[in-house]
Amino acid sequence: MFSEVAKILRNEDGFVVATHVNPDGDALGSLFGLALALTDMGKNAYPVLAEEIPETYHFLPGLERVVTDPRSINPAPAWVICVDAAEQHRVSGDLPSFVGGARVINIDHHPTNPLYGDVNLVDPSATSTAEMIHEALKQAGYRLTPDVGMCLYTGLITDTGGFRFSGVNSRTLSMGSEMLASGFDSYQVTLSLFEDFPLGRLRLERIMLERIEVLLDDQVIISVLYNDDFSKLSLAHSDAENLVSRLREVRGVEVGVLITEQTDGFTRVSLRSKNLVDVARLAKSLGGGGHRRAAGLRTDLPPSQIKKKIEELLREAIYGKTSNPAS
Repeated sequence: MFSEVAKILRNEDGFVVATHVNPDGDALGSLFGLALALTDMGKNAYPVLAEEIPETYHFLPGLERVVTDPRSINPAPAWVICVDAAEQHRVSGDLPSFVGGARVINIDHHPTNPLYGDVNLVDPSATSTAEMIHEALKQAGYRLTPDVGMCLYTGLITDTGGFRFSGVNSRTLSMGSEMLASGFDSYQVTLSLFEDFPLGRLRLERIMLERIEVLLDDQVIISVLYNDDFSKLSLAHSDAENLVSRLREVRGVEVGVLITEQTDGFTRVSLRSKNLVDVARLAKSLGGGGHRRAAGLRTDLPPSQIKKKIEELLREAIYGKTSNPAS
């Protein structure tokens, strides 16, 4: 399948590149990396994103090229490439409204992806979508520039937690080495992602830790953040990204859960696990998705109600006959 996508990238023209709502580092790195590479190859290519980009990622090359309304693109694209979007309805910018006569290429590494594209390049064994894009570009004969290398490296280290998460292997590190060989300053990436937060985030973390509940024989830690917490600290909701990982770091804890009240009346749930629980299956049973060790969902239930449901599913997952909470 890599060869088919590489052939399209090499021979076709007229691309829109899109990613999922609430984009993280892999989503944005893949979005801008692919759009920039296609432009370098002489193609008409536009990154589409219908929402504000978190400040953490403002260092990424290509932000100034973002199109918020893809219907303004003329001529209309022949191809829409969705990157790191596990579900079609999760694509930022309302995919059906701008696909038109374009064909959809679905490039993703989430195991819950239902293969919604006309062309599907989905590999759950990949640690990031960025590494898949790197491979497709390599097979298309493209040589990484520093800007594209920086974007793809951002995606790679974000989804591997700085090469700490499960699934990292020699191939992952080799990909990272190839990206670094393009010549960008790697510390600019790691500084922006891991060492350059507003002071309010530290205070938000304190609030999260003060509210923790330790459940199920100390195997689960759950915490909740509310809209007022962000307002009082003058923070955006994106400033809480990856705070959930702090809950999983405790010795003996299998699952960390962070429930965050959103400004639009919805609630976001982030889940991280270590060994026993497949949180992607749990999230999927509630309309979300993700990876075995990192998943999430968005619901119209208030924090108190979704918290109760999550506890019930985790109890079944940990103590039931199977680790599959949907069974």
